[in-house]
Amino acid sequence: MKKNTYGNIEDMLCNVTYVTPTGTYTKTNLWPRISNGPDMNHIVMGSEGNFGIITEVVLRVRPIPQVKIYDSLIFHNFEIGIKFMHAVSRTSAWPSSLRLVDNTQFQFGASLKPQSDSMWTDFIEAAKKFFVVKIKGFDPNEMAACTMLFEGDEDWARNAHKTIINLGKKFGGLVGGPENGMRGYLLTFLIAYTRDLAMQHHTLGESFELSCQWTHVSAMCERVKARLFSEAAKHGFTKDSVWVSFRVTQIYETGAAIYVYLTLNHKGKDRSKLIEQYEAVEDAARDEVLLAGGCISHHHGVGKIRKKFMERTVSPNAIEWQQALKEKIDPTNIFAINNTIARSDAERDLIRAQNEAKFGR
Repeated sequence: MKKNTYGNIEDMLCNVTYVTPTGTYTKTNLWPRISNGPDMNHIVMGSEGNFGIITEVVLRVRPIPQVKIYDSLIFHNFEIGIKFMHAVSRTSAWPSSLRLVDNTQFQFGASLKPQSDSMWTDFIEAAKKFFVVKIKGFDPNEMAACTMLFEGDEDWARNAHKTIINLGKKFGGLVGGPENGMRGYLLTFLIAYTRDLAMQHHTLGESFELSCQWTHVSAMCERVKARLFSEAAKHGFTKDSVWVSFRVTQIYETGAAIYVYLTLNHKGKDRSKLIEQYEAVEDAARDEVLLAGGCISHHHGVGKIRKKFMERTVSPNAIEWQQALKEKIDPTNIFAINNTIARSDAERDLIRAQNEAKFGR
């Protein structure tokens, strides 16, 4: 997730060979830029397997970075951290990667830190905590953490690092150091394993992502969190059995990407209804995302689970255009994966009826 340096996938993709039932699409050359109608690469990338199979791609590559500089900051609370992230988006010193976790996820990450077998190390850690909490006045139940990575040319990386750290201090941020910065990124990979482990202990968890404008980020997290707890309660989950956390993972000039983490502890509950209940809670959160001005997906796509929300994110004729493309490219529905859009008017009517029953809209 280093898009600030390397771009998102649409920035990396130069060419694609796409085999469909009615022919093969590819560009005849690799130009630095071309203006000859709609960019078919984007149609391929967003088709989610509906039209054909990608057999070959040409991607941009970059030199191996000269340096990698990790660091971290802690803020008094998540709200201040969001304001800092917004301020970073207004600079020209964007880190290759910049992530902000809320207090819930901060405490979760801290709990996974390996125990030390050294009294000296334990003493140092205790001294650090005393300094942060007692001297600097950080509340352990409110503080949020930001991890960052700068990679590339050495001069640029060091200057950008200095700029961002100084900016963080203006928001009351306390430097957490490179070790915590590296551990923050390690946690990204550990989450998948802890999720699988949690499933063996009556706990089901997953994440989804969204994006919204900067003016909506803080309220988005608050509204989605409240909706998740209220919807979970409707299905018999107590507040203590629901775990919700947020991570701001990517910044843009106009907004940010947010990951939402939802975990339900189902010990003692009827497991036969668990998946249905989890999906209902998650769907309610996505409904709230749209009501709060967000989108249903930043980069994970639509698939089947989010398809029911498509008509609330694009105009009806946009869906009809996608249906028309499907009919033209794959008229006999060889690629019957059924992602992203309703295959027929009957399926669209069914989705509309289900949405009306669930959300009243």
